Amino acid sequence: MDLRSWAQGLLIALLTTAAGAQVALSPSHYELGVELDYTREELQATARIVLSNPSAEPQRTASLLLYRLLRVRAASDDHGHDLAFTQAVVAFEDFAKLQVNQIVVTLADPLAPGAQTAISLQYGGFLLGYAETGMRYVQDRIDPELTILRDDSFAYPLPGHPSRAVNRSAPEASFTYSARITVPSGLVVANGGRLEATDTRGDKVTYRFSSLKPSWRMDFVIARYTRLSSGTIHVYHLPGDGAGAAAVAQAAAKAMALFGVWFGPLAEEAELTFIEIPDGWGSQADVTTVIQSAAAFRDPSRHREVYHEISHLWNVRATDRPSPRWNEGLASFLEFLAAQELTGERVVDARATQLVDWLRQELPGHPAWRKIPLADYGRNGLTDLSYSVGALFFDLLYRLAGKETFNAIIRKYAADFGGRGGSTKDLAETIRKTASIDLSPLLTDWLFTTGWTERIAHDAGIAELAAWYGRGGHAGQERP
Repeated sequence: MDLRSWAQGLLIALLTTAAGAQVALSPSHYELGVELDYTREELQATARIVLSNPSAEPQRTASLLLYRLLRVRAASDDHGHDLAFTQAVVAFEDFAKLQVNQIVVTLADPLAPGAQTAISLQYGGFLLGYAETGMRYVQDRIDPELTILRDDSFAYPLPGHPSRAVNRSAPEASFTYSARITVPSGLVVANGGRLEATDTRGDKVTYRFSSLKPSWRMDFVIARYTRLSSGTIHVYHLPGDGAGAAAVAQAAAKAMALFGVWFGPLAEEAELTFIEIPDGWGSQADVTTVIQSAAAFRDPSRHREVYHEISHLWNVRATDRPSPRWNEGLASFLEFLAAQELTGERVVDARATQLVDWLRQELPGHPAWRKIPLADYGRNGLTDLSYSVGALFFDLLYRLAGKETFNAIIRKYAADFGGRGGSTKDLAETIRKTASIDLSPLLTDWLFTTGWTERIAHDAGIAELAAWYGRGGHAGQERP
């Protein structure tokens, strides 16, 4: 390491310590401008970020993270004054394979608790993904076939520290945005916000978007897209997938109607945009946008992936920090339940049996599963398990409570906590108040302890598990 790099690293450490390593300023608005150069395979960008201080102490610095090959050229405030900053490529302290460029900006004045400030960064460079870290879906690169600008690859500055634990413990971000994305003519920028205008100059086109509602992420996908709309559903599809896109729009509309009947109408009309991407790049969703793998466009049996993402519209913001993400377990159950309802194909039992068998097979090789309950998955980096353990919890809840009571539970939880957020304990209390039978053993085993591991260790299928809990079983009780 040369002297300059060492000095930069030391200064970052000192500034971060001064700011409080556990404090990340919270973004409330982005103004993003990006121009993509496909010949040089690089981007040049500006980002103005409105930041607030969620802590109880004044903050003198702002720590932001960018992709490791993106470099900041300048930082300034809204008065046009240059701000001092340092930057250095660092590894996450609890995920050593993940490297980012950490930028520490010294604010013009200490930011008081609850106060806001804005900083602007000019940056540019290359984007080559993070597949080598094990996050194989982050293949993000600047390529005319497909380019994605998203937070998974730190393509725009994200407030935070190079620590998964610290960032997961911070309050969930919620921000609005406006964006200008400039690309060569012939390419289309897809986004779930409002398309305000397209400006053409020579052989370049600038797409101008504004967010429809606050969210925790913003995504821009560039390819040779065609856009179609059906009511409030919009779909960007890749060449040759027009028929599949129409089918996805129809599947989305059916799912929205079905979940509306089950769980009640959404607080406000949902305008939703689906963006097709190749398989292997990772399906994702926020409050207005679903990035959907091509498989769901080309294979009707994969429409359950659409149902999965649609169900998230009824999610409540998690107040558990870090979140255990049991909402993914709920979505994983609902995608099969909706598929069964809409197609008549009996898929719920088969999926539950598959999950029970898989967990039983994998359990001996994962001793942590016997120690950490679902409610604590966020704090222990086990949220991938939420998709399976959570799905079985909600499957059992459905079988024990019955369809109408299950729907009433989800409806009441969304109504009571949709505006302020809710926790795992809030969900459990909603279940206790709404269900006509005592479901405490189920809640204890599957949410707050690891009693479920004892149950599936026996040679029991989903029907046997439901019958055991239906008889009032509890953790530690032997199954008849």
